[in-house]
Amino acid sequence: MSHDPRANTALNKYTSICELAPICRDDLVILPKSLSKSLGGIGPLVLVYKVTQFVHIVDIHTMRTHEIASSIYWEHLFKAVAGRERLTEFLILSVEELDA
Repeated sequence: MSHDPRANTALNKYTSICELAPICRDDLVILPKSLSKSLGGIGPLVLVYKVTQFVHIVDIHTMRTHEIASSIYWEHLFKAVAGRERLTEFLILSVEELDA
């Protein structure tokens, strides 16, 4: 911003911009059909379990995990349907097999 040639000093000002994804860990999201197909045909309803450089998701039906790169996320831009505060944690005490 300024320069002093006698003292040989300069003051510079820098601006950094960072855009954060509007989804968080433990958010329930619905993937667009095109993204769901490109990830191997997983179901559209997934749970976000980690957000780093990638959005880490788990299919709630098959429990398969996938990573979505940030460039792919910003191309498809899906949002959360329900957050952590709307979800309920369950504890399964027993499982019984049914005759089909």
